[in-house]
Amino acid sequence: MFKLMILLTKKPTMSDDEFSQYFLGNHAPIAKKIPDLRKYVVNVVQRPPNKEPDYHGVAELWFDNREKMKRAFASPEGKLTQKDTENFAVRTMTLFIHEHTIT
Repeated sequence: MFKLMILLTKKPTMSDDEFSQYFLGNHAPIAKKIPDLRKYVVNVVQRPPNKEPDYHGVAELWFDNREKMKRAFASPEGKLTQKDTENFAVRTMTLFIHEHTIT
């Protein structure tokens, strides 16, 4: 499996609740339609006391391999997902992950 993590910083005009509601209620339903997406997890960062977090959300996306991931994001659904990110995030960081499960 090939894992992608995307760290997102909310628009400064949005509250934490507005960001969370948009991420979960608007963006996630669009993103879950990306072809060949094997697993999709949305993480909302909890604000530490008296501190603005660097990132407000993390999306985790799994594909069978890197090539399928590239094709998925080139699809209409993938392009729509990327475009929609502009509606609630001002900065993103994409990480390509090799996951190790330690139990």
